[in-house]
Amino acid sequence: MHIQQMAIPLLIMVFVVYRRVRQTIGFQFFKPRRLIFRMIVFSLIIIGFLANAALHPRTLFYAVPGLCLGIVLVHNAARHSTFQWKNNELHYRTHKWIEATVLILFLGRFLYRYLFLITSTNWQSLESFQYGQHFTRDPLTAFVFFVLGTYYIGFNAYILKKGKELQKEESPLHPEVL
Repeated sequence: MHIQQMAIPLLIMVFVVYRRVRQTIGFQFFKPRRLIFRMIVFSLIIIGFLANAALHPRTLFYAVPGLCLGIVLVHNAARHSTFQWKNNELHYRTHKWIEATVLILFLGRFLYRYLFLITSTNWQSLESFQYGQHFTRDPLTAFVFFVLGTYYIGFNAYILKKGKELQKEESPLHPEVL
């Protein structure tokens, strides 16, 4: 029964990781609604985690540097982003090292938490975790989340602004990197 309980969540997690890798690497199709939706979702989650961090001040020591590092990543991503017209559709991407950094942060923390859950022998204590309580015990997770949340909000805002500016212009007959 234990394998069956782990199989479905594992398959769902593999699918989520596959989609995240696919969305991080290479040129992405410019979809303003998707960018706005992601910005709203990440903003609401970050606000919720900041409210939780206010209740547990120790977490703020990891949230603030996470926000700052996320801003640094956004700044570098904006400087190194490229846009390209393919088949009269706008696509974007950032520098490969920034993509790799974001992906390594996401996958590394994801695998760490997954291995923690698998190797944990005290399942009752895992079931009794209250919402947000694990962030006070594992502030590195909060740090990584704030880095990624800040990065995705800022980068999506930049891509949305720049993409709308480029869409106002006529799409080139011969696709070029902008």
